[in-house]
Amino acid sequence: MAARDQKEMKLVVSEIRPETPEIKSFRFDLRSNKPFPFRPGQFVIITAELWNPKRNRMGPANRAFSLSSSPTDEDTIEIAAKRYEGGRMTSWLHDTVKTGDVLNVKGPAGHYVFTEGESDEIVLIAGGIGIAPYRSMIRYILAKELSVRIKLLYSARTPADFAFKPEFDTAMKQHPNFQCVYTITRPDETPLTGRTGRFDEAFFRDHLGPLGTLYYLCGPDQMIKEQSQILTALGVPTPMIRTERW
Repeated sequence: MAARDQKEMKLVVSEIRPETPEIKSFRFDLRSNKPFPFRPGQFVIITAELWNPKRNRMGPANRAFSLSSSPTDEDTIEIAAKRYEGGRMTSWLHDTVKTGDVLNVKGPAGHYVFTEGESDEIVLIAGGIGIAPYRSMIRYILAKELSVRIKLLYSARTPADFAFKPEFDTAMKQHPNFQCVYTITRPDETPLTGRTGRFDEAFFRDHLGPLGTLYYLCGPDQMIKEQSQILTALGVPTPMIRTERW
């Protein structure tokens, strides 16, 4: 979507939910900004005047956040924000913003999207906050009852770091076309039905889809590079790998 087609909106924060110790969800009431059409996987940009410690004064800050809600939710939109050490925008959202506040939001934007009719099977590969655009895709596909099989491969440091896990667990029970495979990289005493270890070639080999499956990768450059190489080595054609780099 071109910049000229993006909306600049002042949206009321209608709900704030903790998802993990480091991630919070923020719901915004669209009100007079309806309709707000977007594609599953797109993002919005939040802007604010925040304290800039490097310049010792207030200054503009902006940051892109993937929409974690579905376009089928016509009255609201949601984002998920992870707190980052030294992050001006994420610290402000976590520590200062409260229900009822009005935020400056612009969007939608981005080409990392789910498109109906491209494939009957998708594999979503997520780590940490990279789950946000996938939640939008999953909710959209399930809400519209599309004949698309979804496999979510979801990695986190510990069991407590999985955002939206209760929602995904419920969805698996209700929708046979949705499967989520959890894996953790820093085991603790918390019980988890899943796998321990990072994504590797053996793991991906076990979860390859049939010919024509689309694979989505979302995360830091190095992670995208490594996982793309593994998938390519396993025979996945490059055009069937979609990537979103932070």
